[in-house]
Amino acid sequence: MEFEVLILSSMESFPNDTQLTWRLAKNYFRIAKRTSEEQQKLNLFEKCFNTANKGISIDKNSTENIYYMGLCLGNISLQRGILSSLKNRDILKTSMERAVEINPSVEHAGPHRFLGVYYNVLPFFLGGDSKKAIHHLESAVNLAPDHAENYFFLGKVYFENGHYSKADNALKRFLKLSKTVKNNPDLPKQIEETHDLRDRIKTYQNNEW
Repeated sequence: MEFEVLILSSMESFPNDTQLTWRLAKNYFRIAKRTSEEQQKLNLFEKCFNTANKGISIDKNSTENIYYMGLCLGNISLQRGILSSLKNRDILKTSMERAVEINPSVEHAGPHRFLGVYYNVLPFFLGGDSKKAIHHLESAVNLAPDHAENYFFLGKVYFENGHYSKADNALKRFLKLSKTVKNNPDLPKQIEETHDLRDRIKTYQNNEW
């Protein structure tokens, strides 16, 4: 809350500073991820979306604002259900592709990470594409090799496509990097899922022998 007040105060003096808008959007996103009450979570994601959109209206090439606009729109869609997700899928794709064109390294290769997950979770008949998912997540790893989540999602996609050795290597790297991760409420579930996937990989590899 203090951080929000500080940024809002600064925005009164510098209303066209896009650095302030994306930092405020990021703040709303982080709070939303830690919020359990569904309506409050949705309200915070909407604040994030609207704030990032304001930054884009000031500078259409502000990569951070484009990224957080797409990220928060994606979470709004998830909160509202499958129909909202389907309705917004083209906006999500084009916004993150735009971010990749301008600055793919922003937020630890966040646009590539988002697109990798996007292409992986969408059904094939709605545009899902495992090759594109792997491409974007491998790009994320290359651009931000010390960011744990890039390896987590890449490991999942490798696993789901039968690349078990690659999956295990990516997931081992994730577990190593996860020891230094702070302020990520998704981390405990990601670690639990990683251990489960690695156990399944061992089973599949043993059965091959």
